[in-house]
Amino acid sequence: MDEPQLSLIPDLQGRIRGYFDTGDPEEIVRQSQSLIMFPVNGAEASLIPSSSQGPALVHPQPRPIPLKAYLASALTGLEPTKKSLIIHLSDMVNLVCRSVDIDLYEPRKKTDPVHNADVPNTEVFHIDKERVVASDLLIHLCHFPSTGSGEELSFAHDALVPIVLIIQADQKVSRMITGIPSVKFEIRYNEPEEMREKLEAQLREIRPLLEQRRLAKQELSENIVGAKVKELRLDASLTKEKLADMIGLEEAAISFIEENVDIVSNPSLIDLRLIATALKTTVAELVNPDYTESILSGIQSMLDDRKLETAAARFRGVPMRDQKALMRRFLTRFLYFLEERGR
Repeated sequence: MDEPQLSLIPDLQGRIRGYFDTGDPEEIVRQSQSLIMFPVNGAEASLIPSSSQGPALVHPQPRPIPLKAYLASALTGLEPTKKSLIIHLSDMVNLVCRSVDIDLYEPRKKTDPVHNADVPNTEVFHIDKERVVASDLLIHLCHFPSTGSGEELSFAHDALVPIVLIIQADQKVSRMITGIPSVKFEIRYNEPEEMREKLEAQLREIRPLLEQRRLAKQELSENIVGAKVKELRLDASLTKEKLADMIGLEEAAISFIEENVDIVSNPSLIDLRLIATALKTTVAELVNPDYTESILSGIQSMLDDRKLETAAARFRGVPMRDQKALMRRFLTRFLYFLEERGR
């Protein structure tokens, strides 16, 4: 277990000299107790814990929640001068992130089109997508047009990752970027040093928001959708290649969904609908880990005379064909549940 970090109240040496600048033994004792065990009045009171928290001079401070950021920028086809500017700005962003305890991922150091040309195209796509959706923040250098950065911004938008846009003061940026309906912040600057100062201030301001999002996101770090897709695909005796052909995707896309946690795979609603249709199920079964229990509860409600009216109300306005399809699915899953339970 790591040792707690220790902090001292401001101007500690001066405060100690002030408290002990007396020849009265009783006064020294009283001042010592006040300094070590009890909070003081005024602005510094919040800096010193009460006696129930231990000594005021030395006390543990909570460690910040680890955060991750992704740096998006143009990389492909840049002339040397533009590439040098991106590298310089990237290094500055990295230093700022480190100063506020944020780990910055830079694609140019892992999947650069020149220095890492041996990395397969599909692997670049999956690596960068996984890094974006697993991040707490995407920082985009808007200096030069880039289709790759456009994809990364789209990944961030789909995964609800907040975005920081860094823009030169007199620069015009595509409205497809500035109009993204995400939580986003714009930093406009004239000189790189101004950019550094504004970025640091912005990151410190939004860090509590990013920490809250990180804690909430932990609930999505499970493979619920992928595991269910694999289970139903195998039940239907379908290969990943066959399922992919049925819905118009590549086999690699099915593998990506089945093998990654939900927040990383993050399939679109359209993909989920196509997969559900191919597997003869519903989107609800793919995304709801308690789907079987919901079916049992629904059947129990239908069998309960006191709830017949409520059950009937659920189907009001639903075409008869869809009602029958739902009931067939309910009963099929119910029988499957009973078979599994009886084994």
